[in-house]
Amino acid sequence: MLSLPHEILGALEQIRSQLKRIGDGVEPAQLRESVRHYLQLPGKLLRPILALTLSYSLDRRSLLNPKILQTAVLVELLHVVSLLQDDVMDKHETRRGIKTPRALYGDCASILASDWLIAESVKRAAQLGPEVVEYLASVAQRLSAGQAFDLLGDRKKAAELKTAPLIEAALVLPALLLNRQDVLEVVRSLGERLGVLYQYSDDMRDEGVLQGDVSRIVVEVEELVGRLRELVGEALAPFERLVRFIVREALSGSITVLARLL
Repeated sequence: MLSLPHEILGALEQIRSQLKRIGDGVEPAQLRESVRHYLQLPGKLLRPILALTLSYSLDRRSLLNPKILQTAVLVELLHVVSLLQDDVMDKHETRRGIKTPRALYGDCASILASDWLIAESVKRAAQLGPEVVEYLASVAQRLSAGQAFDLLGDRKKAAELKTAPLIEAALVLPALLLNRQDVLEVVRSLGERLGVLYQYSDDMRDEGVLQGDVSRIVVEVEELVGRLRELVGEALAPFERLVRFIVREALSGSITVLARLL
């Protein structure tokens, strides 16, 4: 399994704790249970781990900043929104080995829960500034387009837009908040490429994708990590380890089915 510095692991435990408290006062009970379903049973937390590890690699003291922790919460909240909506669209009865909210409470409850979590995400993003709100709005629009392309059977467009925007956001938000304009475009491109690789890994298990496409993306990821290392230096090492782990697991087709990264 992946090994990361204790500062990142400690911050991740704070994220888990925050996620489990979200929505605990929501009424009625059916909405509350739908909102909290995936927050109480988090998956591998890939997006928060990416956000925390890049933040730490850019600035060793960054994980003491509540705004950085908020970015990790935000990307996971929006990921849960996508899960709730995906469950309804694809009529999933189970996920992560348990019944989905739509199976337990119905499609309407899942849709309303996703609405509630979108509103919660907007509130939290507003605390981080208008630039973050505007960026996350563009992420949400791209996610919506990705779901639409998926419905139409356009796997390439779906890979670029259904999964990649939130993985991109996990890297862009820390760069924005740490005012690292020098790395912004590199991490934006890296996040997008990692997101496409993640989706292709899922497709390799389900229906197969061209190995050449995957190999090309891996080369692009390695080139982008190299460019980022030139800008950040040896401090990038924890993030490099994380990216290498993700690439290795993606190539084996197992990244999407891992229960935990750590």
